[in-house]
Amino acid sequence: MLKKVVIRIELGFATDFAGESTQVLEIEHTLKLIAQAGFTHVHWCHEWDGDYIYSQFEMLQIKEWFQKYGLKAKSLHASKGSSRPIVDRICGYFRKDYTSEVEWNRLAGVELIKNRIDLASILGANEIVLHMYLPYVTFQERPGYKDIFFHQVTKSLDELEGYCMRKGVTICLENLLEAPASEQFDQFDYLFGKYCKEFLGFCWDTGHANIVLNNQTAIFGRRYKDRLRSIHINDNMGGPDKDFWGRPDLTCPCDQHKIPWEGTINWDEIAEIISNSAYELPLVLELSCKEPDQNTFLKKSYEAGIRLTESVLKKRNLN
Repeated sequence: MLKKVVIRIELGFATDFAGESTQVLEIEHTLKLIAQAGFTHVHWCHEWDGDYIYSQFEMLQIKEWFQKYGLKAKSLHASKGSSRPIVDRICGYFRKDYTSEVEWNRLAGVELIKNRIDLASILGANEIVLHMYLPYVTFQERPGYKDIFFHQVTKSLDELEGYCMRKGVTICLENLLEAPASEQFDQFDYLFGKYCKEFLGFCWDTGHANIVLNNQTAIFGRRYKDRLRSIHINDNMGGPDKDFWGRPDLTCPCDQHKIPWEGTINWDEIAEIISNSAYELPLVLELSCKEPDQNTFLKKSYEAGIRLTESVLKKRNLN
């Protein structure tokens, strides 16, 4: 009699679901909880924003934790640069910023990203997620500034390309909620037309797409499905009911990072797009715990992630 083979479904989870502690015992405990809930992979999201530089010894410590709890690194969230208030995400000058027109600050931003590439390499992840805040209001106010901005961006990406290829790490640009979809389409169309997919991929944040497209979440996924290398699965109730041009303070409160099926996103449609894309499982859930019991929250998150993964697998088998 043949034995039935049970294949365990792999699933990833972001580490900052309950915030970011700097106490190592609390960080390790977070990984323990993720593993105990059944997740197999991690999206390392600590220090996703700001100037923090990881020491090589910290990198080895994190790797040791992963090994201790049987976790694998699916991806890592790199930092765009120095932390900034919400209202300054579309303007301003900061110490570390790979898009800066101030050369020293641009170079400092490139150095920061290389630090995250090193961490990804040590952890065994082959993708990092990166934000690019678009100063789209300044594009209109300063004729010629858009060319300057993308000149600096491509200069930084040119400097990072060889480093990434040697390390086997792909940079995945994430769709955000600070800029209108049309501005982001221009950004992605230009950069994906300039760089190969082995170096530059797309990170689809389903929640961000739901906010800026007012529940038409699927548009981003369909448009860039051939570049889809990383994913942030999360739900929300949609975007503001008023024009948010130049007002990221209106969109950010909508970024609720709910468990799938707790918001307004059509998850059957999302699964269909993923099943027809270049994305390699496991999925990654990037959620925020609003419940007093983290174990209960993680259990609900895991069940939703498995449900979505099963939907993707079913659709892939049918295609």
